[in-house]
Amino acid sequence: MSTWQLLCSEEVIDTVSLKTDNYEEAHTYFRLRKNLDNDTFNKLFLVKEYTRPKKPIGNVEWWKGEPNKLDDF
Repeated sequence: MSTWQLLCSEEVIDTVSLKTDNYEEAHTYFRLRKNLDNDTFNKLFLVKEYTRPKKPIGNVEWWKGEPNKLDDF
């Protein structure tokens, strides 16, 4: 199972999880949803597999950079 994105001018239009890892099936899914022929769809849109951004690995010291002075009430 993969997550696929539909892009137009580098902007994500739609994201969907499909039970396929095949690009052609994902492309056909989006093309049929837009009800366009292959050439017109390819001129307007781009289909790509979504990859989750990797989280930084290591020691993150979130408290660093926080102000030491508390607000007065």
